[in-house]
Amino acid sequence: MGSFADMTSTTGRTLRFYDRKGLLKPSSYNEQGHRTYTDEDLFRLQQILTLKYLDFSLDEIGQYLEQDGKDFHVSLEMQYELLLQKQQHIQRIVAAIERLRAIIKDNRTIDPGLIMTTIHNIQHEEKQKQWLSDRLPDALVQSLFMSGFSLEERHQIEHEMVIGLNDLLIMFKQALQPEHPLVQERAISLQLILKRLLGQQLQVLEMSETVRVLEEIDPQLFPSSFEQDFKTYLREVLVHLGNRNEESHPTS
Repeated sequence: MGSFADMTSTTGRTLRFYDRKGLLKPSSYNEQGHRTYTDEDLFRLQQILTLKYLDFSLDEIGQYLEQDGKDFHVSLEMQYELLLQKQQHIQRIVAAIERLRAIIKDNRTIDPGLIMTTIHNIQHEEKQKQWLSDRLPDALVQSLFMSGFSLEERHQIEHEMVIGLNDLLIMFKQALQPEHPLVQERAISLQLILKRLLGQQLQVLEMSETVRVLEEIDPQLFPSSFEQDFKTYLREVLVHLGNRNEESHPTS
């Protein structure tokens, strides 16, 4: 058993464990009572190790081995497909982490709930886009998801949005009133970002049908880490900003 364990970079303890679980029984025993394994056993162990790497449970591995039989080529193709899926999954996770790093950069005061919401939005972006595309004009959805921007521009906009919301959250916790100059200054910055992001689509966003859709948005797909008090605070900030804009540009 020692040479077999060495050849497969597996410990004797692990081989005994797989034996007890019924996953890998030795083909025979020598005169000293030691387990002996064949090339077929080596192939089976390779299957077990691959599936274990793919986070299959021992029960799932057992079921897989029972169904798979002993066709080497079929098993190899199946393992190859599973590994490709694992690779793609890891690549998606790496891409999400890279995007999150670009969004928060070196800022260490980001609210944990805001970070979790950002991670969720990154992971479910395609589903969110599809949900909105089924209900809103395509041009608006494309603008919301920054389809016309480069990757660097998207990261910068996302960074500014997250920092802006985080700053408003801090000001809310500090009990600064919605009309406070610092609060309004941050609100204006966010407004400018939205104008840059949406452009002419801002008028579409203000349409009653669009507002209704956004009010009925799926909370599981579009979760919010914000408490109701902060949501109310944001609305008051925006209302005050709107009033200021009207005062600065009165209609004739």
